[in-house]
Amino acid sequence: MGMIRELRFRILCRRHGDEIYRLARSMLGVAADAEDATQEVLLRLWNSMPGIPLLQARAWLYRTSRNYCLDQIRRRSCVATPVAAGAAALEEIVDEGCDDPSRAADLDQLRDRMDAALQSLPELLRTVFILYEINGLRYRQIAAQLDIPINSVKVHLLRARRKLQELLRKERTWTSS
Repeated sequence: MGMIRELRFRILCRRHGDEIYRLARSMLGVAADAEDATQEVLLRLWNSMPGIPLLQARAWLYRTSRNYCLDQIRRRSCVATPVAAGAAALEEIVDEGCDDPSRAADLDQLRDRMDAALQSLPELLRTVFILYEINGLRYRQIAAQLDIPINSVKVHLLRARRKLQELLRKERTWTSS
């Protein structure tokens, strides 16, 4: 029985470990915090594994990851800075180093604007946006993870996109003047 449990655990870690990390990184904004969150969620998986059906493991992992990250954010006295979809890619470019310092500064400013806009979204809109745009989940998967109807996922994603566009447009107009 112990060997089967360990094998299931390893398979689930390989399949979902990166997704858990990306969700945590998106919600918490700091790589070290995301690593801690991933380890904590995997530890909870190990401890809860006998009671989790294999077909429901992914949903359980996302729910547990999301709840853990929300608890961490609540424990902080300050606001977390999540990484937006475009900002995650920009962060890698900036971290790898740019030959052009002004381009690196522009990318850094864009990442900060995206982070601020994403952070200002209500929690459910932000979560749906992150799961769809960053983690690449489909509507049905998000609905299962968050235990909401598929149509609600579509509506929340549309609202999140519109709100982000509005916020970024306002911010661009405000900084241009």
